[in-house]
Parts: sequence; structure tokens; C-alpha cells
Amino acid sequence: MSDPRGPDHLVLDDWITPREASELIGVTPNQVRHLARQGTVEAQKFGHAWMINRASAQAYAASDRRPGPKPWESSSSD
Repeated sequence: MSDPRGPDHLVLDDWITPREASELIGVTPNQVRHLARQGTVEAQKFGHAWMINRASAQAYAASDRRPGPKPWESSSSD
């Protein structure tokens, strides 16, 4: 059975607060807001409150986010 609200209906269960996202990701709420401004995590404003897409935050949390050079980046000077 299809959703009578239509395909564009937003389900609030799919959205979490920046504080909840910060706990999920392991960073501060300010860092979550920075990630949202960069477009790294999906965010949407509901009234006066910004919310973070739960799946987007979970994907970011699962990504390789270690600081420093990546294994494929060569730092040797020939």
C-alpha cells in the first residue's frame, strides 16, 4: 500500500537534532553544524530548528575520518 501523503513526505523519525548527531558521530554539536554547512551531512530546517538526516549522520560516522595523510597519499620525498 502506498503512503497517502505522497513520496515527498518527510518522516520526522528520519531526522535527529545536532546534539543527537554529535553523540552518534562522536564530535561536538558545533562540528555537526559545520559538517551540515559544508554539505557533508544532510540537514533541513523544520520551523526554527535545524535537523540532521539520521542516515547521513550514520554514513558519516561509519566513514574513515582519521586526521592526517591517507595511506594513498605519499609523503616521501625522492
